[in-house]
Amino acid sequence: MTEIVLVRHAATSWSGRRYCGRSDPALSTAGRAGARVLADALAPTLAREVLIVTSPAQRARQTAAAIAAAAGVDWIEVDDRWQEADFGIAEGRTFDELAALDPAIAAALAGGATDVDWPGGETAGDLAARVAAAWADLGARARPAVVVSHAGVIRQAVALARSTSASSVALPEPATAVRLVLPENRRDG
Repeated sequence: MTEIVLVRHAATSWSGRRYCGRSDPALSTAGRAGARVLADALAPTLAREVLIVTSPAQRARQTAAAIAAAAGVDWIEVDDRWQEADFGIAEGRTFDELAALDPAIAAALAGGATDVDWPGGETAGDLAARVAAAWADLGARARPAVVVSHAGVIRQAVALARSTSASSVALPEPATAVRLVLPENRRDG
């Protein structure tokens, strides 16, 4: 059995306020503290040979660095496939600003839509395919791993791991972890 720990990066000044996909704010003061608390709690539970993978976003890299330091891991692998969705016209906007700009998208989101084709950004299908490829590659490595990523991407990965829909998976809060166990690959003779 291989354990994968999916970690949502710690808080930025945009967390819970603005759509933040490809923008690159650093962790806030509270976010840096939250990353340290998470890292200190997580590190003693990790396997010695744990692989740490992160999105290229600064907020994810900073969170991954805190975990690596606490766990005594020297190498962090950056994988672009773990970056957040490209929110297109929603990027940097509040929900109210998005609602004024594109009422149909805002209504879909308010209604619980998770498979969103972001105008000017990434489609739901492209996001799902990107996360599925990253997840499959991680599983093929059969190595314990921590992946520091983003809410929407983690939702997709958890849905894959649990063979369920993304809409049934809650968005994780900043500086939280979801532990998943992958069964060993069996080869029939």
